[in-house]
Amino acid sequence: GLRYRENVIRNKITAPDPAGKRAVSFAEAMQSLNRPSLSQHSGEHPQPDNSEAITMENNSKPSLEIRLRVQERLARIIAEEVAGFQTGVAIKGSTVSVTIGTLRDTADKWKIPPQAWKAFRAVAFRSLLFVGERDLISDGGDALLRLNAIEFHGIFSPMLAAMGDGSSMEEWLISTDILADVELRSEGKKDSADRDSAVFGGTFT
Repeated sequence: GLRYRENVIRNKITAPDPAGKRAVSFAEAMQSLNRPSLSQHSGEHPQPDNSEAITMENNSKPSLEIRLRVQERLARIIAEEVAGFQTGVAIKGSTVSVTIGTLRDTADKWKIPPQAWKAFRAVAFRSLLFVGERDLISDGGDALLRLNAIEFHGIFSPMLAAMGDGSSMEEWLISTDILADVELRSEGKKDSADRDSAVFGGTFT
């Protein structure tokens, strides 16, 4: 309703970066993990983070890196293997029903934990509605990663809650690494494909 529309507009424009100038996309949040810290630039040796060791030892809250990696992979799975595969659309009165017959097979293929099935289904449909099928098909997971961090978290947070603790998430990432390398468009692969498809091999007449 109206409140939902207001929330969408507010989340789009009020997620500033550390300098407060603009919204930070989820992709930029991922990239920030690979940037050296200020202490590394200055030659200082960072102090060990004992809280991280305690977290993983107790198998409780997953690290930020693990959470971001899980969400990125899920976004690419939805873009590559859910968007465009609907098998039926039914309209009755003011209700629209969309059927994706391969959704359960996709969840099994990507080893989505049984307790996370309903969350995966909800996140997949929410992604289709929020971003749009066209952009997901043409841009792959990047269409979702362009969302700012608040928007992205609003869509994918149910999956984080359903996937389990940090060790469960890490095990899932490891178990799907090879499949992801083969079947999901990474940003680098997409850029390469775009360059290849931009080469015109014909002749103008």
